[in-house]
Amino acid sequence: MRLLSRVTLAVGALLFAAPSLHAQLSFSLAAGASLPMGDAAEDPNGLKMGYNATVGLGFKPLLVPVGLRVEGMFNSFEVDGADVSQRVLGLTGNATYTILPQLYAIGGIGMYNSKASVAGSESSTDFGFNIGAGVNIPLTGFGTYVEARYHHIPVEGGSFQFVPITFGIKF
Repeated sequence: MRLLSRVTLAVGALLFAAPSLHAQLSFSLAAGASLPMGDAAEDPNGLKMGYNATVGLGFKPLLVPVGLRVEGMFNSFEVDGADVSQRVLGLTGNATYTILPQLYAIGGIGMYNSKASVAGSESSTDFGFNIGAGVNIPLTGFGTYVEARYHHIPVEGGSFQFVPITFGIKF
């Protein structure tokens, strides 16, 4: 009987505390500018600033500073002085770390597929990583954020690097 009352008390305490222990799931949409870095920008016929669109699904326990976010992204860059573009699709898995209530760090690994719009060019799929930071702007019923991340993709003969600066909405 004593064991049953202890179990009942423990279950009751968990049920009472459950609303404060649940995790926050979020769906996000973001867009912004993508800035080529390194070799991609320094070449005389390098890439120009492009654009980015991202969709994500996040998971963050309320009482823990670490969360997870999975994202799919599309980046497009124009080649300077030519009618050619470079697109980069990506799927990344990221960890987030809350530094202050509105400030967070983010980083992770991903798979990136890139292709030039030149006839006969082949696409390339490579693993890479990203790291950055963002600011949450909470609003009633949803939130917004501004984020910048450095993406580094090792490719044959070097690396491809870019920094998307995005504005997003979280539901």
